[in-house]
Amino acid sequence: MPNKTLNNLSIGIGLSLFVLLVSSTASYLGIKEQNKHRQELTATRKIISLSNIILNSLQGAETGNRGYLLTGKENYLEPFNQALENLPIELKEIKELTEADPVQKVRVDSLFTAAQQRLAVLKESVNIKRNGGTVSLAHLDESKSAMDKCRAIIKDIIHYEDDDIDQKSANLDNSSFITTLFIVISALLSLIITAYFYFRLRADFLKRLALEKSLVEKDEGIARRLNLVQQITNRIAAGDYNVKAEDIEDDDLGAIAKSVNRMSKSLKKSFDQLKDNDWLHMGYADLYTGLVGNKTERLLTTDAIKGLVNYIGAITGAIYIFNDEKLERSGCYGLDPKTQLYFLPGEGYVGQVFVDKELKVVNNIRTEDYLVSFASGKINVPHLIFAPIVSADQVLGVLEIGHGQPFTEIEVTFLTECARQLGIAIASAKGRAKIQALLEETQVQSEELLSQHAELENLNTELEAQTLRLQSSEEELKVQHEELMQSNQELEERSKLLEDKNLLIAERNQEIQQKAEELALSTKYKSEFLANMSHELRTPLNSILLLSRLLSENNEQNLSSDQIESAKVIQSSGTSLLTLIDEILDLSKIESGKMTLEYASLNLNDISADLNNLFLPLVNEKGLAFTINIDPNLNQRFQGDRLRIDQVLRNLISNAIKFTAAGEVRLDIYEDSVAKDKLVFAVVDSGIGIPLEKQKIIFEAFQQADGSTRRKFGGTGLGLSISREIARLLGGEIRLVSEEGKGSTFLFIIPNHQVELDEVRSKEQQLVEEIHSEIEEVRELVMDDAYNPATIRIPEELPDDRNHITEEDKVILIVEDDINFAKALLKYAHSQHYKGVVVVRGDHALPVAKKYHPQAVLLDIQLPIMDGWAVMDELKGDKETRHIPVHIMSSLEVKKESLLKGAIDFINKPVALEQMTSVFQKIESALSRSPKKVLIVEENPKHASALAYFLSSFNISLEVKDNVSDSIDALGTAEVDCVILDMGVPDEMGYNTLEAIKQHEGLENLPIIIFTGKNLSKSEELKIKKYADSVVVKTAHSYQRILDEVGLFLHLIEINNSDDVRRKNNGLGALTDVLKGKKVLVADDDVRNIFSMTKALEKFQVQVIPAMDGKEALEVLNSGEAIDIVLMDMMMPEMDGYETIKNIRQTPPFATLPIIAVTAKSMIGDREKCIQAGASDYISKPVDIDQLLSLLRVWLYEN
Repeated sequence: MPNKTLNNLSIGIGLSLFVLLVSSTASYLGIKEQNKHRQELTATRKIISLSNIILNSLQGAETGNRGYLLTGKENYLEPFNQALENLPIELKEIKELTEADPVQKVRVDSLFTAAQQRLAVLKESVNIKRNGGTVSLAHLDESKSAMDKCRAIIKDIIHYEDDDIDQKSANLDNSSFITTLFIVISALLSLIITAYFYFRLRADFLKRLALEKSLVEKDEGIARRLNLVQQITNRIAAGDYNVKAEDIEDDDLGAIAKSVNRMSKSLKKSFDQLKDNDWLHMGYADLYTGLVGNKTERLLTTDAIKGLVNYIGAITGAIYIFNDEKLERSGCYGLDPKTQLYFLPGEGYVGQVFVDKELKVVNNIRTEDYLVSFASGKINVPHLIFAPIVSADQVLGVLEIGHGQPFTEIEVTFLTECARQLGIAIASAKGRAKIQALLEETQVQSEELLSQHAELENLNTELEAQTLRLQSSEEELKVQHEELMQSNQELEERSKLLEDKNLLIAERNQEIQQKAEELALSTKYKSEFLANMSHELRTPLNSILLLSRLLSENNEQNLSSDQIESAKVIQSSGTSLLTLIDEILDLSKIESGKMTLEYASLNLNDISADLNNLFLPLVNEKGLAFTINIDPNLNQRFQGDRLRIDQVLRNLISNAIKFTAAGEVRLDIYEDSVAKDKLVFAVVDSGIGIPLEKQKIIFEAFQQADGSTRRKFGGTGLGLSISREIARLLGGEIRLVSEEGKGSTFLFIIPNHQVELDEVRSKEQQLVEEIHSEIEEVRELVMDDAYNPATIRIPEELPDDRNHITEEDKVILIVEDDINFAKALLKYAHSQHYKGVVVVRGDHALPVAKKYHPQAVLLDIQLPIMDGWAVMDELKGDKETRHIPVHIMSSLEVKKESLLKGAIDFINKPVALEQMTSVFQKIESALSRSPKKVLIVEENPKHASALAYFLSSFNISLEVKDNVSDSIDALGTAEVDCVILDMGVPDEMGYNTLEAIKQHEGLENLPIIIFTGKNLSKSEELKIKKYADSVVVKTAHSYQRILDEVGLFLHLIEINNSDDVRRKNNGLGALTDVLKGKKVLVADDDVRNIFSMTKALEKFQVQVIPAMDGKEALEVLNSGEAIDIVLMDMMMPEMDGYETIKNIRQTPPFATLPIIAVTAKSMIGDREKCIQAGASDYISKPVDIDQLLSLLRVWLYEN
């Protein structure tokens, strides 16, 4: 067999070598022929490529030349210069490639010549341009001809090579096919020979290899299986019990593998149990370590929850302990402090687990339901466990743990046992706390016992010593006994004398008490006398003021100017007398203890600002310096009565200004150096000073330092007396430090907190009016002359549309000193179909507005000559321009001030033109003729109806509410442009109403107009204007004033149309005509009052029917006289006004008859008492004819 195999091998190798030699020779020859054809083809393609490159170079040279000729810039010659460099090289290379082809050689030579000619022409044109010449048309034609010739030659070269390349490609393909065919045939022949001898040799070897292979495979399988069993046993020995043998053959080795698997499984189970037990015990040990020690309940739970969360790898945790009937969070880990701190039993999972006493596991919580914050975001806590903390069958709290992974069985077991241990530890902590408290109590008691024991020992020692002393002195006492017997007789005699003296003292005390009661009674009589005296003085004063008013008006035109002037003097004197009466009544109220204090939180800066605004114009007029200094270390806020503090300070400062001819007046505010809870207001002046002997009497009523008939300074002398009493009411005092000729210092010292007074206080509804009898009428602020046109740079006038305005044009006035911004605004106004007039200085704004009648004004604040605020005041103060909507633009943050001045809106600079859209929308809205809405808040339906009737005539939509809550609801649900609030007499409830509206979100800038029936003092008006935008007092012309104020805030446009004017006059006339022909019953016991009222009402064609008392008034009514309204004096003989009104109301026909109560008393509660008796309305003497006419119109207009 080996010899046969060797022969077959020799023959096969020989034949194969022969075939290989023949095929190799043939392949060499074929490949050589292919390389020849391939080189020819490559040369052809390179010629075509070079031809295109040459053409591109020529075109680049032409482009650079053309750019240079057009621009004259050298950088355009860069393609031209590049072509000069590259063309010789490219032409030389194509010439070498075409040397073997005579046809192409001729063409290449022609191309060389044409290219040189083309370049020469281009160089010549460049030189002409560089020398400043102009390239002629002939030269350009020559250049084009040369370029066309180059293109034609290159085209012929490429066309020739394209034809040749096809033939060369065919030759290469034919040669490649023959060579490949020969190689394939030789390869197939070699493959056949090789395959034949291969299969013959393979058959011999396969038989030998099959036996060897079977033996080797069996040996390898046994070794592999043994090695696998060995590896598994080694891994088991190393502690890996998860390994498993995969041998499934049913033989001896397979049985060994199965035994090894059973052993591995058993060992794994045993060691897992040992590992879990070890983990549990380590956790219990760590927990126990954290629980040991005398820790408080909170420290114990904090340490425990921190240890548990860290040990099991949780995210959050908390322990809730049951204290005071709720589960309070005692310790936590990883929780947001804002989460719920306590739960009630049964509330949430914590409360439910506490009630059920069972463990609860919650899995797969949604991401948005339970999140924990960390530095970079928030973590989801999807799994929670709640375990009750139990001790001795009593639930002490709940353990809560949050985990990112589901809780394993071993973790649940661990936490259950930990909750039990926590219960024991918490119970122990609670017990320790109780024991500690008892121990501390015991220790205190023990120390007290020891102290008492020591004291008893000391007493015992002292008693023993005293016993010895007593024994030694007993004999002395016996001797002294006889002396004492004699002394007793003397003491008895002295005792009788003391009893006699005590009786005398008791009699004197009784006399003093009687005098005190007499003094209190005299004070009472004094108050009643002043009140009655007020009535007796006001009654004739009423006639004086009414008749002097009628005379001064001279409606019948029968008085001379001197007589009119005399009437005005009488009226002025009567008003001064009325002021004096009010001052006396105020002093009476203070002395009788009926003055109330309204405490509130005050700010020293507000007080300082108000005083500065009030007195600065006065001191400037007198040429004095006025400063207010507040200690910077002083707390700015304190508790006090603002109105009464202002009254005292204004009185002191006005006195200082009055008595200071030159120098300064200063107010210093600081903390009292002795009593730290007191404020000191020191009013210092450099005036005439007060002599020492006069310093006490100036605080007495009707007393002055200069009381002579030739005194220089006027005044009633009541101011300081009232100020001193107010200071006492506030729990403070007024001190005086003065030296004649060197000025004075008045120290107004009050507590900075509320003081409870023992005096009986009445429920006063009107705050005390400040006494200004010593101060001349305060002049208006002098126009600030800080602007000097000579020193201020005024921009040049900007061309605008003022010379091209027609009646149909919409005009906008732009008041702006920034020329660029004004131009932009003017341009934008044109885009909105407005014509613009531009003013660059403030003082020109009003004349331009009155001349061109703009539809709106765009106003800057910081202007030359006159600032925007002054311009705003001028525009809103002029009847022709007050209705024009003004939009303020400024870099200052003054939106609130702008709206209060009457602007429709405010926008901050710099202004983007995109924002101007909203500006013009506001203007268009203000110009729209749609009805504006006004809310009237008025408790009296008569007053509300009359006002609504009047305003509805002027394209105003109205809504009426009679209480604050409904009005605020209406403001929140409906779009209201303005509020008219009738306050009657200003009181705390009225101020609360204003504050409620202003504090409501969205209503901060809503215009509010106060309509009141009382002439307000300065302090009352200042307080109201903190909330309201305008105050109107009810008079005969008050409705027109209301319309003016509403028009200011709503920008009502006054159109000079005859129908509109007629409608306006009709609105006023309707209210005026209501008095015509009406019958008014005037019940008054003073004929002078009846006469003066008759004279005042007759000019309105009112018929007055008099009655001298209540009985006569009832007789007139019962006689069948058609009375429209009654004016009832409340103080009359036989039957006063209260009783008369009650009798009238009890008669059915007169149950709704309008009755206006007229009283001369100005005491607290008079108005309420009159209304309660049945009066429809109220007016006090002396009667203001305008207020009376207003009330008559209100109650009569429906008829």
